[in-house]
Amino acid sequence: MTRFLIYLFESGLCLTLFYSGYILFFRKETYFTFNRIYLMLSMILALLLPLTPVQFSVDNSDFLGITLNRVSEFRNYYEELILMTEPAFRVAESEVLNKNAIAPATSMPEGTMGVVKSSFSWSSLIFYTYIIGLLFFAIRLLMLLFNLYLIIRRNKVVKYDGFSIVLITEESPSFSFLKWIFVNKKVLKAEEFEQVIAHEKVHVKHKHTVDLLLAHIITIFQWFNPLTWRIQKSIKTCHEYIADRQVIDQGHELFDYQSLLLSQLISIRSVELVNNFNLLSIKKRIAMMNKIKSGLRAQLKALLVFPLLIVAFFFFANMTHRQEKIPAITESSDSAFALERQGIDIPVAKSVKVYDYTFVRFNIQLSDKGCFVKGQKTNIDKLGTKLANMQAPASKDVNKMSILLEIDKATRMKEVDKLKTALRENDLLKIGYLAKADESTGIEGSETALFNLLPSKEAKMFESEDLDRQGIKLFKIKYSSSASLKETAKQLHKHVMANKKYVMLYEYSNATTYNEYIQTLDMVYSTIWNIRKEHAFFEGLNYDSLTKEQEIMLRKKFPLTLTMKNVDEE
Repeated sequence: MTRFLIYLFESGLCLTLFYSGYILFFRKETYFTFNRIYLMLSMILALLLPLTPVQFSVDNSDFLGITLNRVSEFRNYYEELILMTEPAFRVAESEVLNKNAIAPATSMPEGTMGVVKSSFSWSSLIFYTYIIGLLFFAIRLLMLLFNLYLIIRRNKVVKYDGFSIVLITEESPSFSFLKWIFVNKKVLKAEEFEQVIAHEKVHVKHKHTVDLLLAHIITIFQWFNPLTWRIQKSIKTCHEYIADRQVIDQGHELFDYQSLLLSQLISIRSVELVNNFNLLSIKKRIAMMNKIKSGLRAQLKALLVFPLLIVAFFFFANMTHRQEKIPAITESSDSAFALERQGIDIPVAKSVKVYDYTFVRFNIQLSDKGCFVKGQKTNIDKLGTKLANMQAPASKDVNKMSILLEIDKATRMKEVDKLKTALRENDLLKIGYLAKADESTGIEGSETALFNLLPSKEAKMFESEDLDRQGIKLFKIKYSSSASLKETAKQLHKHVMANKKYVMLYEYSNATTYNEYIQTLDMVYSTIWNIRKEHAFFEGLNYDSLTKEQEIMLRKKFPLTLTMKNVDEE
């Protein structure tokens, strides 16, 4: 449902872009045929572009990759706003939580999984309102078609110059629909009749009714969008300009034809599906007839449609792209983030992700050789002061950047916790644990890490009683061996599938090695991700190409609510 609302929103944005281009560049030109085609394509593309799947590989470090990332950020922003109309929608800045408070669902602290309190669904209200409007305008279109059918049935139809002329008796302006021309011959003089027929023949020959029908059908789907009604009116305007121009080009006197328009200006309106002879403001039509035809300038301006199409394609096509290559981090790199390898043996994990180095703020290394921040040796007990004195990079995306931790697998968690405490004290909460990709992942030759969001320094450990009151089932995890982790993964799988609300608590000690710590995190990540993949498979979904809404709903159903605790620390 919310996915459909996102589609309608994107379709409306696309239409706004196209119509803005029409207003700026084409509306005042007499290049009417192009205007007609452009307006019709605008309506069609606005419906189809958000549904068009496009997949390709891109280098995130080049201009195209950076541009696509910016577009993705923009789309994620409004998609999440729309998704929040769902009462059960959960917002997670990070799926993995360390020492985070588990408070009532309506007041969880930043970084935890929160649930919107209200059970009222705005998305359902909007969706069903839209459906009611769609049905109303669809029925209205059918009634308009039926009224035209009745007019044809109860009036005389004659063949004239290869066209079907319906001699109406109603007091109505002349109009055309498909192959029929509707005219009240009694109110027209002979020369006026010829001019009216010439005008309506143009509509029939150019199949203007097809334009109107298609525009009307599209308007039904976008009935809430005022621009669709405006574009439909602009299409009719182009039709009248085209017909007026061709009548004059056929040799009819301009003054006589304009006088006929004035005489036909009556208050009775015809059905809106047709091309009415006196539909448009007479002043506008006469002014356009007297205007000199646009030449090369108008045709050159028409080329401006291509940049608009490119912009619309990148913003609104349903694009998925993957990072083709990652800039390697080498000892000789001049980058501010260059890693001077200290013989560190980093862990191996399955649940790693290839990271974009442009979103790494700086690196910290930790091993038996000491602690290094951006390659400079630092006393780990004074790390907090060191971090406090470091200036943030001049980047507007600094809040989205992570601290990359390169820690030797033999390092004890007592030292690792000192590092994490220093980061928390300085509100540096987004971190990545550098880890090699397991062979089973198929990721080769790239820098990979396990990403995590540290709890804020104000966060407190939950109490078991709080969990019981909320019906949250606790699952405790302890590392003993690789074999035991496999068994723990099976038990965790059963626990998650059996409980709608759950929290995982990983208890370790000062003596726990960093490798054991990462292996446990990797087990939890992999278990939850595998459950999501299984669920997606049974729902008939491709896990690797889920929409934003589908990803959010899977996270909501199977959240990574992992809390960690050092049992040797208070």
